Amino acid sequence: MKKFLFVTGVTFVVVMAVVIGLRLSPDAMAVIIGIICGVLASIPTSVILVWVLRQRDKQTEEMGYGPGRYGHYPPVVVVNGQNPNGYSNSAPPMLTPSTPPGTRDFRVIGQETTEGIGDILPSMWE
Repeated sequence: MKKFLFVTGVTFVVVMAVVIGLRLSPDAMAVIIGIICGVLASIPTSVILVWVLRQRDKQTEEMGYGPGRYGHYPPVVVVNGQNPNGYSNSAPPMLTPSTPPGTRDFRVIGQETTEGIGDILPSMWE
């Protein structure tokens, strides 16, 4: 039963490859062949890379540089607090403004002059 399914599957794949190959243009066929060759060329490189990285990991563990070399101390994270009122300490205290800045004026481009916030957002005030 397994042999029959295998032969049927291989036959199906070959027939589909022939049918698709006959209907494709030469440019499309060249693209497909290029993709297949590129993937096949990357397989040995990937295998060599995985092998080299595993060898390096084994070597570092044997030399004692692996995980756990620092003991059982938890990591220390230092978080600085935020400056009060959002002002930074970059300027001397006498140069920081004693009052908050004035009101901000907004202009909506493409709209007539507005007198109040009700003109900008009428749906909130109706």
